[in-house]
Amino acid sequence: MNLRKWNRAAHAYEPYEVPDDWDVRCFETDMSAEVNCCQCGRAVAFGETYTSCEVHTPVGFGYVVCYDCHVAEIAREKTWREERDGKTRL
Repeated sequence: MNLRKWNRAAHAYEPYEVPDDWDVRCFETDMSAEVNCCQCGRAVAFGETYTSCEVHTPVGFGYVVCYDCHVAEIAREKTWREERDGKTRL
């Protein structure tokens, strides 16, 4: 399945492929429905997911990620901002 992943440095989306058997979503009415994290593929209940800051639908809605991938996305954004700003924040 072809998704899109935001590249902060390039300020553009890049193709991002996940296996066709992953059930990646950005919306679900059943919070107990089991879906896959769009970053690592881990199966998790939809109600326990976070919105991805990096992997989006063509109109910009974020697919869901597990907690660990959410933390990793936030860390990547923090590092990018620090490098962009030329300083390190605690």
